[in-house]
Amino acid sequence: MMKHIIYFIGIMLVLGYVVTAISQEQTPKEEKNFFENSLHYTNRGLDYWYGKQQGGLERLTNIPTTQLNCKKCHVASCDACHVKKVGEKSEYSIEPAATQKECIKCHGKGDMEKTIQEGNAVDIHFERGMKCMDCHTVREIHGDGTLYNSMQQSGSMDAKCENCHTRLTEIESHTVHGGKIDCVACHTKEANACYNCHFDTRVKENKSASLPLKNIFFLINHKGKITLANIHTFVYQNKTMIVFAPIFPHTTTREGKKCEDCHNATLFKDIKRNKFRAITFENGELLSYAGVVPVLDGMKWNFVYLNYENEQWIPIENPPEPLINYAGYSSPLTADQFIKMEKAVPPKKK
Repeated sequence: MMKHIIYFIGIMLVLGYVVTAISQEQTPKEEKNFFENSLHYTNRGLDYWYGKQQGGLERLTNIPTTQLNCKKCHVASCDACHVKKVGEKSEYSIEPAATQKECIKCHGKGDMEKTIQEGNAVDIHFERGMKCMDCHTVREIHGDGTLYNSMQQSGSMDAKCENCHTRLTEIESHTVHGGKIDCVACHTKEANACYNCHFDTRVKENKSASLPLKNIFFLINHKGKITLANIHTFVYQNKTMIVFAPIFPHTTTREGKKCEDCHNATLFKDIKRNKFRAITFENGELLSYAGVVPVLDGMKWNFVYLNYENEQWIPIENPPEPLINYAGYSSPLTADQFIKMEKAVPPKKK
């Protein structure tokens, strides 16, 4: 009798295990909500473009992002944008998120912050009273459930000039460049960048040490069009790297650039002879070429690279050739594009 009881108990235990296992398999795994897959929450773009697999800065440093303090822009919860004080209590509200003030906390560095806060608009949209959310959408902010690699990935962003500017004025430059050149390449007043980011200082002291770069506009390919590029140069243990990536600096102008701004005969000659110098460093001051510069594969940049010692910038003698990275799904201009730019040089005025 005892044997039968033990046998019965054994069967029931096995059946219970099987039923539990089947139940667990049939129960769907908990899905992340939209926001937890959004770029605001994951800050995925930084990790993605820094990584070795994408040719990023990790190639230079061999330090993974997990060992760097680079997560300041991670938005951990809805509270970052949606908290409103009502008396002594905090409540959820869409009001603060719809104001420019919340956007500035993370996206309002440098000139853009001055533009918005001081009313010194260098962008025609801000000048006319527009806000960030007039162009950007809730889907961009909260995500749509898709885990995008970065804001440069197709589908991640809704904001684009064509959403409002459905018809272009009938002028020669629009006819010639239509569908080939992104609006931002011509209609940008200022494009600031960080030059010579001294990564040794970042690693040792967790501080940023770099020099501002202004009034130089780089052109690259992105999503089938020529567009404006940002540049970051890096130094780490005397090794060097240059990173190009698409940029929309929010300094939009109604007037576009003139023909001679891009089609510059002297510039093209210097590039072809490897004599072009975009950057110089004289008497402790960084000076840059002012104007539009096409970015070509294999181009000789002749940059100056600097170490940061005792709060002083010291030129590096005979630095190694820099690693080059085209981030943001971008690529350099083609030889054919360069030839077309050169052929379009305006005749000299008499």
